[in-house]
Amino acid sequence: MPGQVDLKELFRKGIAFAERAGIAATRLDKDGIDLLMPLRPNINHVGTMYAGALFTLAEMMGGAVAMVYFMEHNLIPIVKGLSIKFLKPATSDITATYAITAEEVQRIIAECKEKGKADYSISLELKDKTGLVVSVSEGLYQVRGSWAKKPK
Repeated sequence: MPGQVDLKELFRKGIAFAERAGIAATRLDKDGIDLLMPLRPNINHVGTMYAGALFTLAEMMGGAVAMVYFMEHNLIPIVKGLSIKFLKPATSDITATYAITAEEVQRIIAECKEKGKADYSISLELKDKTGLVVSVSEGLYQVRGSWAKKPK
């Protein structure tokens, strides 16, 4: 449709570092989000995926969630914290999948309208092409209304 934003393209080009790493949104809609980090060009010195690439994949989910669910409300995302545990070597492309409930979306929007900001958490499993979980992450994000006072 004319004038409609291509979220996958916006996601791909939104962060130059992530674009260079090759991260892509393979599904980016209100039914769920699938992100992919390719093994190449993210191979480390021992032939597995670089830990920073796995971290980037996990961290970028917070922004993808904000794009899909909160961009139309002019809410701006920031990351407050992210922890990751590396469980197995990643030797293939890695995917992360996430869906948020409609109730959680409404809670976040309502809280942001009331307080100018709202936090949300994302727990992820990062999986290789066989479905093996190679990493797990816990992210804490915040959206702020574009009308909210900017931090100094």
